[in-house]
Amino acid sequence: MTDANPVPPLSPGERALIAKLEAEGRDAVMARLMSDLQTAIQIELATIPIYLNTYYSILRVKDTANTGGQDDAFMFGNTAAANIMSVAVEEMLHMSLSSNILFSLGTMPILYKRAPSPYPTTLPNHNPVGPPGPDGDTAVKIPLAKLTYEQLWHFLQIEYPQQAGALPQDSNWDTIGQYYDYIRCLIQTNVLTDADFTVGAGDSQIQPFNYSPNNVDTVSPSKPFDPWKHADGSAPPQDNSTLPSAAQVAEFPNSPDSHSGDNELITVACKNDALDAITTISDQGEGNPTATGTAAVDDPSKSEFSHYYKFLTIQARLTPTGGHREVPAPTPVPPVFSKTWSDGDLAGAGVVYNFPDNPVTAKYPAELQPLSDFLNGLFQYMLIMTETIYLVEPGSQKLFFNEGLHRSMIWVMDKFIQVMRKIEITSGSYQGHVLAPTFENYDLGERQNAFARLRALGEKAISASASESYGSDVAYYVGIAISDAQDGHPMHLPDVSKYWS
Repeated sequence: MTDANPVPPLSPGERALIAKLEAEGRDAVMARLMSDLQTAIQIELATIPIYLNTYYSILRVKDTANTGGQDDAFMFGNTAAANIMSVAVEEMLHMSLSSNILFSLGTMPILYKRAPSPYPTTLPNHNPVGPPGPDGDTAVKIPLAKLTYEQLWHFLQIEYPQQAGALPQDSNWDTIGQYYDYIRCLIQTNVLTDADFTVGAGDSQIQPFNYSPNNVDTVSPSKPFDPWKHADGSAPPQDNSTLPSAAQVAEFPNSPDSHSGDNELITVACKNDALDAITTISDQGEGNPTATGTAAVDDPSKSEFSHYYKFLTIQARLTPTGGHREVPAPTPVPPVFSKTWSDGDLAGAGVVYNFPDNPVTAKYPAELQPLSDFLNGLFQYMLIMTETIYLVEPGSQKLFFNEGLHRSMIWVMDKFIQVMRKIEITSGSYQGHVLAPTFENYDLGERQNAFARLRALGEKAISASASESYGSDVAYYVGIAISDAQDGHPMHLPDVSKYWS
């Protein structure tokens, strides 16, 4: 096992804050901790649609019949997408860790209908005045947008690294690291004990086996490859290519030792568990300066970049646009590349789809709205399924997670968005763009009725697209989510009604 990231020692400012919090008494500390953890969940949740929208605007190798990604722009797009998804995966981990801590205190985390609305959005409890954004404005409002040089400025605003000597903040926070430092101080007060973190049973929390730092969406090729070669590089008969196999050039952005404690996703049963969870969140987002002196990496092996540096590296390979340039953090400094791409280069090469900025379903043509409604219903149902994990019998949690969260994200959402983004919008507010996800807080009603409502949305999407060229694809992927059977096997997502009724 690799060495885990250490829980950092308290600074003088943090010790002074802890003393102040202890003077307020146990009830005040506990109430603030539970409130701040719920807000932390919503901070992480707020970032996920933003990153996913930009990720899905990029054409991936896995989405095509491409024979090895020979084009430089295409190769860059795949590297950018893999890194963006690697951050989104860790934000989902952070949301799960904060949820586990909150549940350990005896309170259910709430995710359903807690995503931001509308876009562009501020992050919960964030200081309304932050580092200047791409438009020169200091208001930190993050849009849903495709991959561009400007969008990367917004990503850097989200992940802006905490500066030396910065004090913990849980209201009007400047950096996410300062927000989690405040939570860490609340946990370390002497008015809370290990017993406080045992109210919600550990075996009912989201378990470590449900998390993997990498998947098919976080892999990218480091160089052109021969898609027909075997993993070890050996060639099938009549293949004279000198290119390596896909497996030989595969790169994964996330490192398995990028965590504190025994695992990336841990269950919480004491104060130290909670502190390990907070340390993992802070280090992955902002880096591990105690290990390197900078915030470029987030793990002891120095093999994984922090979220901020991943985005800084992507932006460094894009040609600056606009008259304003945000001043990046003093450290880490951006790398320098001899070859860069403009936004137009990527669009012209077909690497980036023409998503509209901050799309909303109500502004799509009426005949396309049912597709957007279904995707938003699916997004909200995924949040309900995440909440439901805490109610599922421990022995059934792995199956529930695989049939629910894994299937909905990989086999329905991913493929359904691939269908949507090929649909050109020919009229209305977004004419000239393609149909993009909007990630709205669609109301599925009470949780016990949510699957029935999702099924109705799916049937409406199938009906609305039945006469179109993409109708069979819509029917197939919606069917995986809602049908009683597909090819003779049960395929639909779990109906959570029995857990909530």
